[in-house]
Amino acid sequence: MGGSRAISGLSEQGDLLRCIVRSAHDAIYTVGRDFTILTWNPAAEALLGYPPEEIVGRSLDVLVAPDRHADQREMFSLLGAGGRLERLRTRRRHRDGRWIAVTLSMSPLASDDGELLGFTVMARATSARERIEANLQALLEAAPDAFVGVGDDGRVMLSNTQAELLFGLTRNGLIGRKVDALLSPTLPDDPAPTLNGEESPAELLAPGAPPTPTLAHRLDGSTVPVEVSMSVLPTEQGRVRCAVIRDITERIRADDRFRQLQAEADRARVEAQLQRTQRLEGLGQLAGGVAHDFNNLIAVIANYATFIAEAAADAGLTEIAGDAEQISKAAQRGADLTHQLLAFARREVIRPRPLNLNDVVTDIEQMLRRSIGEHITLDVRLAGNIPSVTADPGQIDQVLVNLAVNARDAMPRGGALTIETELQDVDENYAAGRPHLNPGRYVRMRVSDTGTGMPPEVIERAFEPFYTTKPAGQGTGLGLATVYGIVTAAGGDLNVYSEPGMGTTFTILLPTTDAAPVDTEAPAESPDDVHRHGTILAVEDEPALRDVLLRILTGVGHQVLIAPDGPSALALAEAHEGPIDLLLTDVVMPHMLGKDLAERFAEIRPDSAVLFMSGYARPVLASQGTLDPDVTLVEKPFSKAQLLTAVQKSLER
Repeated sequence: MGGSRAISGLSEQGDLLRCIVRSAHDAIYTVGRDFTILTWNPAAEALLGYPPEEIVGRSLDVLVAPDRHADQREMFSLLGAGGRLERLRTRRRHRDGRWIAVTLSMSPLASDDGELLGFTVMARATSARERIEANLQALLEAAPDAFVGVGDDGRVMLSNTQAELLFGLTRNGLIGRKVDALLSPTLPDDPAPTLNGEESPAELLAPGAPPTPTLAHRLDGSTVPVEVSMSVLPTEQGRVRCAVIRDITERIRADDRFRQLQAEADRARVEAQLQRTQRLEGLGQLAGGVAHDFNNLIAVIANYATFIAEAAADAGLTEIAGDAEQISKAAQRGADLTHQLLAFARREVIRPRPLNLNDVVTDIEQMLRRSIGEHITLDVRLAGNIPSVTADPGQIDQVLVNLAVNARDAMPRGGALTIETELQDVDENYAAGRPHLNPGRYVRMRVSDTGTGMPPEVIERAFEPFYTTKPAGQGTGLGLATVYGIVTAAGGDLNVYSEPGMGTTFTILLPTTDAAPVDTEAPAESPDDVHRHGTILAVEDEPALRDVLLRILTGVGHQVLIAPDGPSALALAEAHEGPIDLLLTDVVMPHMLGKDLAERFAEIRPDSAVLFMSGYARPVLASQGTLDPDVTLVEKPFSKAQLLTAVQKSLER
């Protein structure tokens, strides 16, 4: 009741308003249209230090930073037009020179008839919390990414300028909008997040979730790929999900371009590898065909040289016998070349078996040391417990010898040659650019030297037959071609890395097998004499080689039927009244292949044995270059002793 009596005791309403202003906790002062201070309450004195008698009548500029005078007048101009300014965080100068952080609310001051008298300013010291909020807002505004705060109701509570730019909405347009309308999963089949209450799914705005690829929906209907990172901020009003939203358009474009460039590079690499492989395949076919015909010629030359040597020895013509021996040696060198050609062309008949690559390297190590010379150090590093591979041990020896000799020639002043073995798993990415390689487990053998190295243009042609950088007479150009053919025929892969002056490394991968290593059979010795004579049907399309066969076989007592091709041989087999103990046939012939002839012959003479002749047998006798178990073969170019040994072995079966 006392309070009511005190108020009613005031003479006029103005007295009441003056009491309110004087008693207010907030600083309240008025400013005239000329920007001079008109009134000043006690709270203003307490906040800024100026007593009323010192500040009233002075320009407002005494409280404002010099660089903000123009801004201050502009704000008052807006207020004069009827505006109102609330919660403006700024600074005002204290009487002692300090700057006080304040929060201002300003409004126009008008008379009863609406005339603008000036402006009313209410100020209070900015609290620590308000300063933190101001700093946080400034931080958000300075952030390069969009930011939105989402309440438990799924609506936007906070945002920054970057969010306005991203979504094409003003801040007022963002505040209160459902976040589901702003963000959605990248994939259209994914469920859209609800983000309402505790049951919100852990998809887009799950606290602690990793950055999520998402689509941001703009006001104009377009979408922008973004990445959303989430955290949760507890507040007095409840949880706020704080989402940092980053536009990843340029990153996606860069990733797409990178993938495109990578795909183009992979395609170019595969195409180059394929072209190289096709080129080598074409050369291989040519080399194989040449070797087949050359083998027949060498067989004729070598055996006629043997005939001459035998006749000269019987007649005591030593000089002629010596000449014949030189012919035989030259023929053997030619035979070695054809074997290298066939190995490169992967047309050579091979006898692979499970073997331990470490054992092969160990067995040939001493021979390699002798081959490379004392001026080169051989370092052998063999991994323990490597699985077996399937290969012809003689061909692996040939690979090592060829690589060692190449390394020796690249280190005329000495150096180091290193041979290493190790187990390696090949994945799809590694195998992608290598046509001969499938994913799986391999034994890797590296042969490295510290020699002169090779430039890229030499590496590109290194495996081509007859390509060599060595001086005339010092290399055939078949060494690396042979290595290539042997490795690829075994289902492996061969890679070379080299730089001029930095040495060369050959990396060979051979597929592993679970089979245990198998020892080779000792080679059959040439018979001193023929233990069994028989009737032999010999089939050969090369006339000179038919004469050689007839002479060798009849010379040791065999009865020989001779034919130039398959149909003629079948006619002889049907017409001959006595037994035929052995069919000796070439493999590659016109009219009928040797394998087809053998099948037809078996129908007529089921008890007869079959012996094939060829140095080019793979296309019709073998799988992956491996002799079929039931096939007996004498390889061209054969000597007299090799032929008679094979014939004798076939007759004794």
